[in-house]
Amino acid sequence: MPLTQTEFLPRAEATLTRLDGAVLDALSHHGEPTVESLAQVFDEEDSLTPASLIQALCPGPLSPVGLAALVLREVLAPEDAVLDGSVSETRVVTGNARAPGSLLVTRPLIVLGDLEVAGVLEDQGPDSTLVVLGRCSAWGLQTSGNVLVLGDLQVRDVIQGVYNDDSLVVAGDLSTRFLDENDHEVACYGQVHAEHHLENGRSGDDAASLASTFLLPALWDLDLGEIHHDALFERIRRSEPAFTDAPQPRQTREPDAPTAEELEGLDIEGIAAQASKKARAKHVIYAQRKTGEVWLLSPGNFPLQIFDGKQFFGKDAPPALDVKQRASERATFWRKRGDLFLELERFGAVIQLHAGTNNGSMRTFRFAFGTADAAVLELRRLEARYEGDFLRVTSEIPGRGPLEREFAKHGGPKAEYTSAIVQGATLITRDGSQERFGDEASARSALEDWIAGKRQAGFDLKVLEWSPSGLLGKR
Repeated sequence: MPLTQTEFLPRAEATLTRLDGAVLDALSHHGEPTVESLAQVFDEEDSLTPASLIQALCPGPLSPVGLAALVLREVLAPEDAVLDGSVSETRVVTGNARAPGSLLVTRPLIVLGDLEVAGVLEDQGPDSTLVVLGRCSAWGLQTSGNVLVLGDLQVRDVIQGVYNDDSLVVAGDLSTRFLDENDHEVACYGQVHAEHHLENGRSGDDAASLASTFLLPALWDLDLGEIHHDALFERIRRSEPAFTDAPQPRQTREPDAPTAEELEGLDIEGIAAQASKKARAKHVIYAQRKTGEVWLLSPGNFPLQIFDGKQFFGKDAPPALDVKQRASERATFWRKRGDLFLELERFGAVIQLHAGTNNGSMRTFRFAFGTADAAVLELRRLEARYEGDFLRVTSEIPGRGPLEREFAKHGGPKAEYTSAIVQGATLITRDGSQERFGDEASARSALEDWIAGKRQAGFDLKVLEWSPSGLLGKR
């Protein structure tokens, strides 16, 4: 049915005068609805289809879109529709809409009746304005766009807001098992019924900690401070369990900074005074009471300082190292608390130690020994020293992602960077190559050749990192 300005706008004026209560409040959430906001999209001589009218109003505030939908309900004959899979073109359903499975909305969708989704309802940012004049129900709702429901919103399992650009506005009651507003605006003019509610602005650490009481362990990570929403909604799509059978004790993340117990008996102030004039006890990022080891770091003020219980690393001039050779062996360790890493390389009778923070500051120390056997013994001692507090890793940081080594070269007209990871049996580099091998051990051996080649070309290790910080890890 074509819509003309002379017929549509008077109906809009009449509709607007009848609005009151929660419906008017919800419609006014993004500003008072006006007939003038609708008049702007009409050309005096042309008519609009319902879809083209909605398309002309989107993206934009919900007020004019919601008012237009209410007028359309008065002038269009109701016709029900089945939505299968996705909505990729602007659409107006004049009656009730039903999706037999999950529904992805990538363009504006207006439902003048009820919307029922037997799966996850997901929209896509500002391109996907969703307005439902009746009741909206789904198993899960993952929204990053503008959603307006003038009836009740009933979501069986989870509602998650994504990004803070748009809003979820409900005139009726909102019911769900788990409401995670995240950083998305959620406004309900009825009552909110949620067993678990994480409000807008919640921190990632708090969210993961609270989620540990009711979500299955695979769906939250205390160390990363996050809820694995994608995995959560995938479980909902597949009708797999996501919630614990009974409330669980709340888990909390271990602190990054050393605890009072770990610092007990250590002369932190004295050690800090030896490290740097700018060093203070607050700069301690790692301490091991058993050995007396202390790491201090203040980016911008002083580089990483490591006190091994007796002396600081790197006080003596480092021995020469032939960078053309391939490392005899390598041992890599990662500590979740503080995201610290430690990598040990042996080149014959020389040990090179890299230490730092994920995608942050790093410092390299070098030690020479009389024989290769003596260097091997020292390497084994260092491995034993750190294996209690650090996790030994090869190509993957458990719970994090691929271990990426970034190299830098500063000798030319501009700085150059490159990096590499091993995924399964494949060596992947930022230079654009992917080389497959028969097994992971072969891929790691090829990585050693790649590292030696980069050092021969004048590159030095810049940092170790894991996805999502690593460029390759987030491909």
